[in-house]
Amino acid sequence: MKKSTSSTPTSPATEAKPAVSKFRPWMWWVASVASFVIIGGAIVVFVAYQSAGTKIIRGASVAGVDVGRLDSLTAINLLQKKWDTFSAQAFQFSANGKTSTILVANDSASDTAVVLSSVGFDPKLSIDRALSFGRRGNWWQQVRERTSGYFGRHHELGVVTVNEQEIQSAIVTAFQAQEQPAKNIGLTVDTNGKITTTPSQTGSTFDYQRAADQAVQQSHLLNGGAIVVPTVVAQPTTTDSAAVRTVVTAGAKTLLDRAPFTLNYADRQWSISREQLRKLVGLVGTTAAPRLGFDTTATTKYLNTIATDLNVKAQNAKFTIVDGQAKEFQPSVTGITLNFDKTIQAMQADLIDAAKTTATIAVDTDVPMTDTASTNQLGISEIVGEASTNFGNSPANRKYNLTYGASLLNGLLIQPGEEFSLVKALGIIDDKHGWKPELVILGSSIKPEFGGGLCQVATTLFRTALNAGLPITERHNHSLRISYYEPPVGLDATIYDPQPDLRFVNDYKTPLLLETSVTGKIIDFKFYGTTDGRTVDILTPKVYNQVPIPATKTVEVTDLKPGEEECQKPGHPGADATATYTVTKADGTKVTQTFQSHYRAIGVICRVGKAAQKSPAPTPVPVVPVTNTTTPTNTTPPVETGAAPVVNTNTAVTPTNQ
Repeated sequence: MKKSTSSTPTSPATEAKPAVSKFRPWMWWVASVASFVIIGGAIVVFVAYQSAGTKIIRGASVAGVDVGRLDSLTAINLLQKKWDTFSAQAFQFSANGKTSTILVANDSASDTAVVLSSVGFDPKLSIDRALSFGRRGNWWQQVRERTSGYFGRHHELGVVTVNEQEIQSAIVTAFQAQEQPAKNIGLTVDTNGKITTTPSQTGSTFDYQRAADQAVQQSHLLNGGAIVVPTVVAQPTTTDSAAVRTVVTAGAKTLLDRAPFTLNYADRQWSISREQLRKLVGLVGTTAAPRLGFDTTATTKYLNTIATDLNVKAQNAKFTIVDGQAKEFQPSVTGITLNFDKTIQAMQADLIDAAKTTATIAVDTDVPMTDTASTNQLGISEIVGEASTNFGNSPANRKYNLTYGASLLNGLLIQPGEEFSLVKALGIIDDKHGWKPELVILGSSIKPEFGGGLCQVATTLFRTALNAGLPITERHNHSLRISYYEPPVGLDATIYDPQPDLRFVNDYKTPLLLETSVTGKIIDFKFYGTTDGRTVDILTPKVYNQVPIPATKTVEVTDLKPGEEECQKPGHPGADATATYTVTKADGTKVTQTFQSHYRAIGVICRVGKAAQKSPAPTPVPVVPVTNTTTPTNTTPPVETGAAPVVNTNTAVTPTNQ
């Protein structure tokens, strides 16, 4: 019998399978890419870290300029050129069809000028910051900074200072006259006491803040150019309403019937009659909550008459040296100035809200820099610093201004620890305060500017302070080299109201007395005090990057006769200078300051009257023969007459007080 056999099938669960790799193909791709990135990144880090050398790290930027991979000298020269270009430019602000050119960091071509600067730039400090980029902090910070430039990231390291308030003030000054203020519903009272209202009106003003913000942004990149000042609709705060009419019919008459009123300050009084009051009343507040008040414009005009009588100019105490002792020859006087806004608020609160018949005038006080002091306690016995400069063949008005400026400073006393401001000490510089004008080029015109010569006062005082060993807290060099102050190059100082200023601190234990004199062509300043053993070392300034006077520039203008020429001379060579100033105190402590100066090169600028352009003679019209009934045709294109004169304004300069 045949034996049958059978086989049991193998269970899938127990069936042997070939080994399969757990790495999928996409994993190989990820691993490859990751390895590439890691190795590539390591190479970038290695290259970035090892290739820097002494040059600026890639990715460093100053005022929008990529200075990466440049050496410091090349970078400074590049930035200096950009600054010089920006300094010669201006912002063109425009609004409602009017364009105003405002110079914010410009230079002058006159010996009677200073830089009026709202924008400052320190290329050396900027490059020092750029050089430290990628070399500062711990190793991780250095790695991050050194590699970031390879991935397109830029780090702004420029040291640009911008006075936004000054720029905005200049814009306001330029366009304020074009504003059309909104008019609230008004209130008028005729001579018979009849009260009527005038309708409210919308107005227009400008967004000065937005324009200033844009100027600041561009200034940080040292870019001038055109900026539009946006127009803003101004809405009245008080319009016609039942509440307004109630105030008009009731409150105004009651107020007028209570006149006269009295304004007082100290032991002085001024009366407001009913006739005067009817011209001052108005509406304040809002439409929903109107109030009877004082019209700001009319009341300010009235208060001006009081201010003329009330205001007192501050006066510093002045001293002179007599037989080795300081003697007072001019007592100090505290200044008083009527505060219009606070006075109108006081009138509103007292005369109307509180129904009083008197109100007190509000004033601002101006404490003099030098107060009257007991002369036997001054401790002034000897000269601690002195300097003089020669003003040579200065024009008559320049001589007058520097002599007058020196006289204002003569006898001033600077107390221990006090910071002295030359701008504040000189006060307002205009014709009403005794100054005379000098002609300077401004744009394509020659215009008068008050105070020409004051920078010689500043330079002489700066050198006197240096020789006395005083710490200088603010000093600005002229933008141009001025012959009156050389040699040496690099120890001049410039001022302009309100900025730039010359400031220093009296760090002696006794007061310092300033004595000034002008003899012949020499202006001489002396500081009297008590020596404390300090010594002063001023190294001869290092002068470099010298540039010769550029070629003469000609500007065609229309306010001179054709061919007539006016030239502002002389030209000025350019240079950089570094001055080092070290004061050694009695205990051996040394304090060193470095004064860095950059002077632009600028040639003579001549204004020439543009010759009148003659219209070209008309081109003869060719005669076309008449064929059959064809009409004769003029085939000559229209002839343009002479184009409008072109005035080159690229040489615009800012007036200064050199």
